[in-house]
Amino acid sequence: MIGIGLIGCGAWGLNYLKTFAEIPEANILHVCDQNENILEELSSNYPQIRTTTNYQDLLDDEQVSGAVIATPPQSHFAIAANFLMRNKAVLVEKPITLSYIDTDRLIKLSQKNNTLLMAGHIMEYHPAVVKLQDYINQGILGELRYILLERANLGKIRSDVSVLWDLAVHDLSIVRYLVNQEPRWVSAHGESYLQDGIHDIVAINMGFANNLFVKLHCNWMYPLKRRQIIVAGGRTMAALDDTRDDFKLQIIPYNGDITMPKLERTPPLTSQCKHFVDCLQTGDEPKTGVRDMAWVMKVMDLIEQSLFSNSARLHFR
Repeated sequence: MIGIGLIGCGAWGLNYLKTFAEIPEANILHVCDQNENILEELSSNYPQIRTTTNYQDLLDDEQVSGAVIATPPQSHFAIAANFLMRNKAVLVEKPITLSYIDTDRLIKLSQKNNTLLMAGHIMEYHPAVVKLQDYINQGILGELRYILLERANLGKIRSDVSVLWDLAVHDLSIVRYLVNQEPRWVSAHGESYLQDGIHDIVAINMGFANNLFVKLHCNWMYPLKRRQIIVAGGRTMAALDDTRDDFKLQIIPYNGDITMPKLERTPPLTSQCKHFVDCLQTGDEPKTGVRDMAWVMKVMDLIEQSLFSNSARLHFR
């Protein structure tokens, strides 16, 4: 059984707690949070779990093999670095840090200590995204021409990070997973209507080899909930709508009938958490490991630069 410590038990941290509690190979030993009211309620529901306001208690416990970090993004780097230095595996909720430089420092630290580092890029574990990637790899769609991704809703408005860091990370990890190559260039435009200096709307354009064009739209000020991906290939197209209860993925030929493949029913977070435990047991590199997080964070840095450089087209190096 793998001993797990959870740092951060807000809304998303609680999802991690409930998910790991259902995995037989995992044992949540500690939960750390700054809010003592949360810890008090947690203790009544999970009396076997030790609670603390100081994550040093998790660092000092030799039974804790892996830490799950679900705190505000600004704290991710420091907490993750401390656990990696103590040779404890780390799963960090997205965004892993707020800069490529800090992410690269974590990567080098994990490699130096031969310790597992994994990003919580949950969409790469989504059954519909996995199926879509399988179709692309099999050549069913043909050579990719364009990919459009939209992630929008009316809120939740955040003041700690922009819509780029809140939502776009999801779609960038999907692009990395589906395309599996570096972009040639990136440009982005954003607007801050609700809070000065914090983008609530961002549009991102990316160019890849073979004239593949990718466009992302992320928005906190949208009247409808959108969670959509359109992929157009030389042979056929695919549409993924994550707001649907069923038939989330459709394969749409240029001529012919639409097909709606059957998908696995395992929740993405469950698959992600199981994968973390599996990698701890086997020593395998995780799907959303150092290569994945480095790609996403390099692109995020370029997008930020473009946003504050009049939407300049910047080349990936």
